[in-house]
Amino acid sequence: MRISKIPLDMLEDYLKSKDLKERTIQNYIYYFYKFTSDKFNQETVSRFLAKPENRNSVARSFLVNFQKFLMVNRTELNLTSQEWEDVANVELPKLTGRKKKRIINPIPHDQIPLLERALPSEKLKLQLLLSYYAGLRLGELLKISIMSFDWDKWKKDPSKMGECRVFGKGDKEGIALFPSELMKRVARYIKKGNFNSIDDKLFIKGKQDLTAMELKNRGRTWQKRIKEAGIKSGITKRDADGRLVPKTITHPHRLRHSYASYLLNVKGLNMKEVQEVLRHTDISSTQIYTHIDKTALKEKLSS
Repeated sequence: MRISKIPLDMLEDYLKSKDLKERTIQNYIYYFYKFTSDKFNQETVSRFLAKPENRNSVARSFLVNFQKFLMVNRTELNLTSQEWEDVANVELPKLTGRKKKRIINPIPHDQIPLLERALPSEKLKLQLLLSYYAGLRLGELLKISIMSFDWDKWKKDPSKMGECRVFGKGDKEGIALFPSELMKRVARYIKKGNFNSIDDKLFIKGKQDLTAMELKNRGRTWQKRIKEAGIKSGITKRDADGRLVPKTITHPHRLRHSYASYLLNVKGLNMKEVQEVLRHTDISSTQIYTHIDKTALKEKLSS
């Protein structure tokens, strides 16, 4: 097996399946090209890491993912038993210097209406409710168009949940589920709106295709709006000096985390079911949303 003969699209498809950001994938491809050795073993990896320009967490993360890629695709890459053993036995240095993940405090389910009332328009209220009730990522929310919803299927039984096609990291397609009452509100919003085409984005009128910059700017606007709603509703707290308490600030990802916590701790869904709702490829991504209900835990421990 020669590293230089590995099809690039095969590696890219694997990285996309890991639900990685496009920028991360491009960074890994960059280091793939820098890995000039045609074998992947302890010697070639050590030589790669010995170069000053490769002594960083991104290069080491690339090696971790590349090793897994080689092992998973053993048959497709025609690895011999010795080559596979060489790959499997490579010991990689532990990744250091990573930022500590901030623990996100979920917003209690019964406080979501407070946020809704703090938003001034139906458009913004729907952005909140769609984000929360499907655990949408920011990009998934902004890319929703009128035709993203499976209206024909839902109209056969409007009492049931509706389905919406969304596009997440790396434009990976998934299905988001929305409560019946929310589907009815979206239908009324569309009926009252001056949309030009069923291809129009739900929250960005007149737009069908969004550039990366437009998406980023719209995202910042929504982040600002939901942050302001958090302050106005009282969900976001201030300290003794009047400064916002970071862990109470409302932002799009906190909505996603809050819904996941609600599904796990209140609705009683298991981890695999929440994984499906959040459209995670790997269940380890779902596990970071796990929030232990301390009140219920205390009751169990004291009983």
